[in-house]
Amino acid sequence: MDKIVYRRSLAFWKAMGSLMFVLICLFLLLLIFIDEDISALQIFFFITSAIVGLPFFGSYLVVCLSRMLRKDTYLFIFDEHSISDGIRTIPWSAITKVEFEGASIRKWLRPRFPAFIFHLNDRSTWEVSTDYVLNDMELNHAGKQLRTLINQHGKSKKKRS
Repeated sequence: MDKIVYRRSLAFWKAMGSLMFVLICLFLLLLIFIDEDISALQIFFFITSAIVGLPFFGSYLVVCLSRMLRKDTYLFIFDEHSISDGIRTIPWSAITKVEFEGASIRKWLRPRFPAFIFHLNDRSTWEVSTDYVLNDMELNHAGKQLRTLINQHGKSKKKRS
């Protein structure tokens, strides 16, 4: 079986970057109570920054730590019959196409991580988040590799009449 893997070191450094921003947000909140000469505008700025920063960077910190601590460092495992993310296994013949969707922000400022979206024959989708653990070059390579595999093993051939 072949795999599309990520580097654990990349997940570690991204977790450390997120931890730094979480600590900065906590420090801003702490300044409100420590600094006696703080203005109302600064208090508003510090609280707003913490409200936005803690859920955004905190959720990414949790995701990166979980990726870093996993035993296996793969996004996908595949062979000539199927592809799996370790949770769900889909046969190639059930996949019509794959797309990559970039990051965005959802309701309540929760980040939506980049993901590969597999469109299935039954018109449903299967989404596998990359959690930013692949760099741009690795994402492009993985996308091309998945499209090639779908063309080789998937897409049931339509009969011409």
